[in-house]
Amino acid sequence: MANTDFALDQKTETPGLEYLRWMQEATAQGKGLGGLVREIAGLMWGPGKLQPNEYFMYKLYDDQRYGADVKKTFLGAQRHHELLAALDMPWPKIANDKPTLTALLRGHELPIPETQAMRHAARTFPGAKPLFSREDVLRFLRQEAVYPLFTKPTAGACSLGVANIESYDADADCLLTSDGRQVSVEDFADQAEQFAADGYLFQSRLTPHPQMADIVGNRISTVRMFVLVDEQGPVLLRAAWKIPGAETVADNFWRAGNMLGGVDVETGNVTRVLMRTAEGTEPVEEHPVTGTKFDGLTFPEWDAMKDLVMRGAAAVPSCHLQGWDVALTDQGPVLIELEGDGGDSIMEQLCFDTGLLQGRYLDFLNKAMLQRKENAKSAKRRSRKKLWANLSQLNMNAQRSGDTESEPTTTHSA
Repeated sequence: MANTDFALDQKTETPGLEYLRWMQEATAQGKGLGGLVREIAGLMWGPGKLQPNEYFMYKLYDDQRYGADVKKTFLGAQRHHELLAALDMPWPKIANDKPTLTALLRGHELPIPETQAMRHAARTFPGAKPLFSREDVLRFLRQEAVYPLFTKPTAGACSLGVANIESYDADADCLLTSDGRQVSVEDFADQAEQFAADGYLFQSRLTPHPQMADIVGNRISTVRMFVLVDEQGPVLLRAAWKIPGAETVADNFWRAGNMLGGVDVETGNVTRVLMRTAEGTEPVEEHPVTGTKFDGLTFPEWDAMKDLVMRGAAAVPSCHLQGWDVALTDQGPVLIELEGDGGDSIMEQLCFDTGLLQGRYLDFLNKAMLQRKENAKSAKRRSRKKLWANLSQLNMNAQRSGDTESEPTTTHSA
C-alpha cells in the first residue's frame, strides 16, 4: 500500500528572524552593541542597502574576516530590486516560463533536459506528449512514461512542486520516489493538478557524471553560474555549487541539509562550503553521505561547464543578469534553468569573502541607476512640455471664443 506522507512542496522553509541570538553571536565576536547598531544602519543606507537580516546572514559582524570597505560590497535584495526596475527587462518572466526558454535554447542547439510530457489544459510543448486532463496524466504515468522521471511546474522556482520518481509499480499502481517513498498514481495526479493551470512538466531524469557521483552520490547537483552582460559583453562573475545533502528531493539551498559551495570561476577550485540548518548555516568540511573532503577539491570538467554557460549567455545577450543552473551529467554539462534576473544574490555572495558591488558589476549598477534618473527627468520634461502645450491650446481656444462673442451683429435693410 502506498504511503500517505508524500506531498509536493508548496512553500520554502527558511530560518526565522532571531535577532537576539544573532546579536549574541555578534557580541561574542567582540562587537559592541553600539558599534553593531551603527554599522547595520550605515550598511542599510550604503550602496548595497543591506537589511539587518542580511547583515547577520552574511555574518558581517566578523571584523576579522570582513574589513569596513569589504562590507560595503555586499548587495542587498532591495538594491537588487531597484536595479531590476531600472533595467526593466522582460527576461525574468521569459526565463521563468520553462517551455518558452526550452524552445529558445533548443533553437541554439544547447544541451537541455528531455521533456517527455506536459500537463496543461491547452498549451503544448515541442516534442512532448500533451496531457490535457488528469486522465491523460494517469495514462502517461501508467503506460507511456520512460522512468526514472523528474517532474516540476513550468513556472516554478526554488524547486517547489518537484518530484524525483524512480519507477512505477503496476501491481500496486503506485510510484516509487528516489528516497524510497511510495505514492499512488491517483494521489500523485491529484497533487500535480495543483500546478496544471500554469503547466507541469515530466522530464527524463538526468544521470550524474561519474566523478560527481563519487562526490555527492547518485544525484544531480547543479552550479549557479552568474553572468553579467554589460557594454563589454558577457562575463562569468561568480559560481556557487548547490550540493544535495542526505535526504532532499532537489539541491536548492533553502532545504535543510543541503549545502552551498563557492567556486573560483577561473580554476574551478571549491573555496568554502556551508550547510543549511534549521537555525541558519554552518561550515562543513566533507559531504555527509560520501565523506568526500571539500578542501582542495576542484569541480570536474570546469572548462566545459564555463564554455557551455558562455554559449548560453550568447543566446540571450539582452538579458543583463543571468543566473544559470548547470548540471554535469554523464553526457557532459547540461543547462537546467535560467534565472532571468540573476537569481537570489545570496547565491553569489554567501560563500565568498566579498560581495558583488565591485568592478564591472558596480560600474554596471551605477550606470543603470544613473540612466534611470535621467529617464525620469526626461519623462518629467516631456510631461511639462505636453502640459504647457495643452494649456496654450486651451488659452487660444478661449481667446477665439471671446473674440467671437464680442463681435457686433450687423443688420441689413432691404
